[in-house]
Amino acid sequence: MAGVVTIISPEKRIELNSYDVDAWNLLLREAQTKPIDHVRDFYEKLVTQFPNAGRYWKAFIEHELRGKYFENVEKLFQRCLIKVLNIDLWKCYVFYVRETKGHLPSF
Repeated sequence: MAGVVTIISPEKRIELNSYDVDAWNLLLREAQTKPIDHVRDFYEKLVTQFPNAGRYWKAFIEHELRGKYFENVEKLFQRCLIKVLNIDLWKCYVFYVRETKGHLPSF
């Protein structure tokens, strides 16, 4: 049967290979379209699977920021900033601090 194409869902691909970055990225794009409270578990699995991937931490943090969950944002920064050496993640942190705390007299 030449020409038959089997499509495997990203979830199934991850089951078969937990390091299938393309499958994770497909799920990430989908997650980014949903409210953060519906996809936090996905992000937790993502950063657990790839704990040193700054871009995944940044995506998680930015999604929390869009929902204005600043307490969650700060907890995420505490979990990842020192362990993950990623310039974009640090830029995100500096921007966050400037935007949220820049108006404080003690800043």
